[in-house]
Amino acid sequence: MPLRIDSTIEDRDHPTQAAVLSALSHPEHIWLHDYWLKRKPQGGVPSRRDIDPTDFPRLLPRVAVIGVDLGHDGLHCQYRYRLAGTEIVARAGRDPTGKTFAELYEGDYLRRAQALYDGLRDAAEPYFSRRAFPVEGAEGTLTYDRLILPLAADHRRIDQFLLLIAVVDQGGGDPCLGKASLAGLPRRF
Repeated sequence: MPLRIDSTIEDRDHPTQAAVLSALSHPEHIWLHDYWLKRKPQGGVPSRRDIDPTDFPRLLPRVAVIGVDLGHDGLHCQYRYRLAGTEIVARAGRDPTGKTFAELYEGDYLRRAQALYDGLRDAAEPYFSRRAFPVEGAEGTLTYDRLILPLAADHRRIDQFLLLIAVVDQGGGDPCLGKASLAGLPRRF
């Protein structure tokens, strides 16, 4: 299944750069993508039950699980953070766990986030992007890579997403958290 890339999405007026599968250079993204592929049934996507977090405890601070809440019509849906790792919470300055996109975001950002996840739900393919945001209270930006992997309880209809961030650069402010060394890639994260 190819990695889906969308070069037209912009979040909070800070670009999300498109990246091709070969751009997965961070060892944690490579490992998690391979892990997801190994658990993917032929012709479908893995379910949440197929993913065992004890296989990658070092990644959990940078992992989020986003659920799909279908509306009464079965077509329109909301996206809700089911889980957000401790580093995601610390960097965001708030815990999104249990909250929908509509509770967390507004305006164009909400519309773009909703549209992105609607497209990912329909495509049922992995997604990778690089994002940059201003560092609050400091000069510079926080740049991170984001891998989003679809999950489906029935292996067909996407009902959750597994997201992993990897900080690439944090100009100004605190040193990078969660940035792994490229040397000595461990077998398990």
